[in-house]
Amino acid sequence: MKLNKIGLVAFIVVVFFVLIVLFVVFLRFRNRSKIKIDGKNGVQESFFLDIGGMKQYVQIRGENVENPVMIFVHGGPASPMGYVSAYYQKELESSLTIINYDQRGCGRTYYANGGDSECNIDLLVSDLDATVEYAKKRFGKDTVIIAGHSWGTVIGSIYVQKAPQNVSCYIGISQITNLYKNKLNVARTALEKVEIKRTKDEKELSALIEKMSKVKNYYDMSISDLSRLVAISKKYLACKGEMPGFAQMTAGITSADMNFTDIKWFLRQMNVENFFAQNKNLMKYAFFGFDIDSLSKNYDVPVYFLAGKGDYSVCQKDAQTYYEKITAPDKAFYWIENAGHSMFMDSPKQYCEVIKDILGKLKYIE
Repeated sequence: MKLNKIGLVAFIVVVFFVLIVLFVVFLRFRNRSKIKIDGKNGVQESFFLDIGGMKQYVQIRGENVENPVMIFVHGGPASPMGYVSAYYQKELESSLTIINYDQRGCGRTYYANGGDSECNIDLLVSDLDATVEYAKKRFGKDTVIIAGHSWGTVIGSIYVQKAPQNVSCYIGISQITNLYKNKLNVARTALEKVEIKRTKDEKELSALIEKMSKVKNYYDMSISDLSRLVAISKKYLACKGEMPGFAQMTAGITSADMNFTDIKWFLRQMNVENFFAQNKNLMKYAFFGFDIDSLSKNYDVPVYFLAGKGDYSVCQKDAQTYYEKITAPDKAFYWIENAGHSMFMDSPKQYCEVIKDILGKLKYIE
């Protein structure tokens, strides 16, 4: 009798699992139909481009190849977004040809090159330049739009100052100015919240801020201290509009563009210690090598910053302070309401509206 009950429970679990898998497969097929680009002037491609002797994964989507080209430089480091790009950029594909690519040392590019993760900021900037040149040649453009997100704003900021002749405008999404200071400033913001007062978290966070403020290089930084600082800060600065982890996972597995390679890389990122170790050169540069104030504050191209009002992964007040110092042919700072660090996932509609506003400023659309 007991074995029969166990067998029944096992059967129900298996049936439930099969139904979930079938439902996911159905959603993937439905989404594939929804995002398909049929027009004769459209482009919907995924392929590997030879850059610097390395096969680098590139995705291109757009309804008219005559449209301006935008290259989206993903964040992380090493957190590609191409497999969910249709979720947040579909509304823009009638106005832009959009290129997403997996940077060297991560995602599909990592696995296509036998797990080669050798990387540094100079190589990433060079790779972006090669991608820009490919896009210009293929689509007959003199310039492209560079849109960087988070870590991608580090690469993007450097590139647009190095090669402004290739860039029609720079869009900094969740702009990093000095990542280590950004994290500390987020924690200081959390300490100002009424809810944290006279709690154990206030005492611990204060101690972490004091300890981490004295750290001057990557090798003295404790990843466990950093993780704890971020966790406590997030507890008191949570944004209601931020897309929950389960919703992000659902968007991924139901995306027509996600494959097993993307899943493998996503799971690989979940081990923070190992992920930091694998991407040590980039993490070292991200936290202690890059300070945007060391770059020129005079831009030769229009500059537009997008910041989620609930972004407490990187202190966006720091980005606003920097923005006020710069000069450019045109500039604007957009606050996205009720959105966090990845506002394009949290609020695709607001994100697309802002990008269209920028396209209007550039006279690309009316």
